[in-house]
Parts: sequence; C-alpha cells; structure tokens
Amino acid sequence: MSNPRRYGSTRSVSELMGATLGTARIARGVQRARAILAWPQAVGPEIARLTRPRSQQGGTLFVEVRDSATAHHLTMQRHHFLKSLNTLLGEERITEIRFGVGSIRAPAPAPRVAPLPAPDRARARELVRNVDGDLKDVALKAAEAITRARKWREEQGWRPCPVCGEASREQPCRACALTLEDPNVKRAARTLTRTPERLAALPALLGDSGANAARFTALALLADQLDLLALECVRSGPQHGEEAGGYRAFLAQQADVYLALTHRRPRSTLGREDRAALPERVRQVLEAGR
Repeated sequence: MSNPRRYGSTRSVSELMGATLGTARIARGVQRARAILAWPQAVGPEIARLTRPRSQQGGTLFVEVRDSATAHHLTMQRHHFLKSLNTLLGEERITEIRFGVGSIRAPAPAPRVAPLPAPDRARARELVRNVDGDLKDVALKAAEAITRARKWREEQGWRPCPVCGEASREQPCRACALTLEDPNVKRAARTLTRTPERLAALPALLGDSGANAARFTALALLADQLDLLALECVRSGPQHGEEAGGYRAFLAQQADVYLALTHRRPRSTLGREDRAALPERVRQVLEAGR
C-alpha cells in the first residue's frame, strides 16, 4: 500500500495550508499586540495616563481618550506619536492614529508630599552647646536640619525611641536595639542598678548611645525589682512586723536608685515630688507606709 502522506494527499495539503494560515494569523495578531504594547513607551507616561490603545485595523491604530477636547489636541500631535511608535516597531508600520472618546478614568492625583516643618531651634541649640568657634554657625544649621527631619517623622506617626529619644518606627530604634545587646552595656547597666551616680561617667567610656542604652536597661531591671518588692510589702502586711519593715526599707532604697536614673540626678538631691515618676503600685506602697 502506498502512503498518502508520502506522496501528498488532499488531507495533508489542507493540514499544511491550515497550519500556514494559522501561523500567519498569529503573526498578524502579534504585530498588532506589539503596536498596542509599545504605545506607553512611544508617547511617554503623561500621555499614556490619558489614553488607551484599543485596536489596530491595517495600519491604523485606534486610541481612546477621556473627552473630545483631548482627542482634538492629541490628533494635532499625532505625527510625533507616529514617528516614535514606528521607531519602536521597526518594519511593521503604523500609518495613522485615530483618537476617539472612550471610557478612560480620570488620572489619579499625584500624592502630595508634606513639607518639612520648621526646625526645633531650642533642641538644635542644645545639640551644639559644646561647639565653639567658626564651626558654631555651620553646626547649628546642621542641627536645625536634623530637628526638622525628626519633627517630620513624628508627624508621620513615628514615636520617640525609648532609649535615644529619636523618632522611629521600631521601638527601640534599630541602632539602639543593637547597642542594647553589647556586653559592655549590659555590665554597665548592672553597675547602675547599684550606683546610679556612675551614669555621668559612662559617655566617656561607652559614648552617648551606650550610656543611654545602659540607663534604659538598668531602669527596666529596677522596674521589675520594684514591682516584686511592692508586692511582697503588700503580702507581708503590718502583722509581719520586722519582715515587712525590711521589705519596705529596701523598696525605698531601690526607688531612690530608680529616680536618680530617671531624673539623671544624684540621690541626695531627690525630693518627695520626684516620686511622681515611680510606678503607681510602688508609689502607693511607699506613701501608705509614711
């Protein structure tokens, strides 16, 4: 038997023609898609926002716009668009662009950028208090720029870092979170829980950031200790006599350390009004024992 496909039958020729025509249709579709896809690049982002290429018939590209005034204006400029579009397309040429009114959404307004607030001049002067000579004015301008940026971040909802006080999304801020893990900072914090007066010497050893981190860690340790001591004082009550008195005396001593670090002042200068900074339960227990 002869093989019909070997010598070419009607069926094999039809299949070949169908495949060829299908390939040609796909190729034409691809070329039309290229013109539509190339439109934003050819006309630029501003025109692309106002238009939508709808279809292509032969060498004519149909583009929708929002209103007749825009259609008229762009029609007068179409020769510029034709040149840019054909440069991108290469051999496949677009000979005409027709603009018509269609369903184009109004472009979304560009987001407004909030202006920087006025500088915090009082804080800026504090930042450069140790700068003297010719650099004073330059340093003050730089400090004012820093305070403007900080105020802007605060207006965007950022909160002051509990360690350094700078506005930050993270709490503590990223830099302080790293500093808090420093073994030297942790050792200094344990020293401060016993001798808060050492705080004044820490900037020379650990820098301002290290000193602030040690103070923050010490206050957290003391707050936990104060809470436990206040609870023991309440549990002991008057009926336990000397034991309750011992708890309360130790609570008062640790409260003074906490307040000295909070206010950054020696314990000898603390007054009764400074106790407002104590945790509420601790303050209530100390006031009840007076």
